[in-house]
Amino acid sequence: MRKLLILNCTFAKSGIERLNKLLISIFEKYDIDLEIYHLTDTIEDLYEFSHLIISGSALFATQENENDKKLYDVIQQFTNKRILSICYGHQILAKALMKKNVCRKSSTPELGWRKVELATNSLFEGISNPVFYESHLEEVFDLNDDFTIIASNSNCDIQGYQYKDLPIWGVQFHPEVTFEFGKQSIKNKLANNESMRKFFNNELNNPEYIEQNFKIFENFIKS
Repeated sequence: MRKLLILNCTFAKSGIERLNKLLISIFEKYDIDLEIYHLTDTIEDLYEFSHLIISGSALFATQENENDKKLYDVIQQFTNKRILSICYGHQILAKALMKKNVCRKSSTPELGWRKVELATNSLFEGISNPVFYESHLEEVFDLNDDFTIIASNSNCDIQGYQYKDLPIWGVQFHPEVTFEFGKQSIKNKLANNESMRKFFNNELNNPEYIEQNFKIFENFIKS
């Protein structure tokens, strides 16, 4: 039986609720049972789940925090299952698998809609010339040969990876973000940190083109 665990790693109460609603709206069209937990929740019966998604967060993967051990333990229990990790999740997954800090402050942070080059990979089936929402100050670097780089752009060499040809992926970009969600997120981030404006970029010509990005979740579920 397919059953998906989503770990919501955001911390602002309004942000937690917004992301939960967004993810529920995406996955209700797919044939899979779904449970969403917050990073700080106690999760019982992990063995029941076949798929794991780790969300983005305002946390910095370069900085140790009290939730790291829990995340590492959950990841360890899914290394023979299926994992898709996003933004902060992508960074923390790389740290957990490499067993060392392979995250750093980015010299070219990203905010907004950016074009990303995708390699041929089952995760990206049905997606061409994509533009994804980006919001990150840190990045993954110095991965070993266990990882295959499957996505990149001019600002970030590792926009995506696959681990050991297993159904375990990390993506720096946000395939879950709709146009309206992204617009509100950009507004919120600039209101809280005006200095991020210099990193803002919009390479999205047609908001309808975002719809293809959700294929990533369909492909992940089928993996």
